[in-house]
Amino acid sequence: MMALLGIILAGLGLAWLGYAGVSWALERTTGYHHLLDFRASQGQGQAQSSRAEKAALGLFARFFSLDIWERRLRWAQRSGRMTGQTLGNIALQSLGFGFLGLVLALITGVPVLSLAVPLGLALPWVRLYSAAEDAKEATTRDLPAVASIVAAELAAGTPPEEAVRRAAVLPGPLAGLLADALTFARETGRPLFAPANAPVRGAVVEVFSREGVPALAVFARQLNVVAVKGAEGARLMSGVAQSLADEYQALLERRIEQLDSRIWPVIALFFFFPFVAVLLLVNLVPALGAL
Repeated sequence: MMALLGIILAGLGLAWLGYAGVSWALERTTGYHHLLDFRASQGQGQAQSSRAEKAALGLFARFFSLDIWERRLRWAQRSGRMTGQTLGNIALQSLGFGFLGLVLALITGVPVLSLAVPLGLALPWVRLYSAAEDAKEATTRDLPAVASIVAAELAAGTPPEEAVRRAAVLPGPLAGLLADALTFARETGRPLFAPANAPVRGAVVEVFSREGVPALAVFARQLNVVAVKGAEGARLMSGVAQSLADEYQALLERRIEQLDSRIWPVIALFFFFPFVAVLLLVNLVPALGAL
């Protein structure tokens, strides 16, 4: 009976693993992204969450805030990762991988493999967190380049709103965030930029500020000041672009200086300690055998 149960659980686990593998492969297929773009252009957008996905989300909502993870999913999708997925997909994947870990622990009977259950549950969320952090890092890295492009557009006589629209079609998560600001302005009727004494903030400042990244909030306020300055905007934006480039260069230099302190623990953990352990085993095993 236990053998039959193990076979059934293993079959279900393999089926789920196949589904996850196909989803992972589709995510990296250009044609799949084109299909999603076509659906978005036809107004279909993303598919609604199924009952299973809603149930999985309800389960995870008991343990942590889903709003934070929704924001992280948007960050990941701005960088072109996890396109077409919903938070319900990720919650369902988490339960599926946790189930696979349970199957593995039950079939093998090895107690330590019970750790595969929490590891399987955490894997999709860790992957999402990593993708979101990578997107935020890429956004900070792209700030000087986008600022330079906007400055060049303003110097050519392009209105600030049009300069932002052109920057929003560039690749990268920062352009995706600008596109979100354009969408927010269109849906709410807010202007992209607004003076400091205006009753409401401009769409760019509003969208960038709520992401919780200080560098983005500062950039949005600088862009807003440039936009409302009129003729002086091009000169001010050039200064902003140069300042951002200098700040990023200083950040890179600090990271290079900190590289030694970060790499030595890794070397010790993966090379030095295993080497010492092998030496001890080689010398202690014969000595213990002689006793």
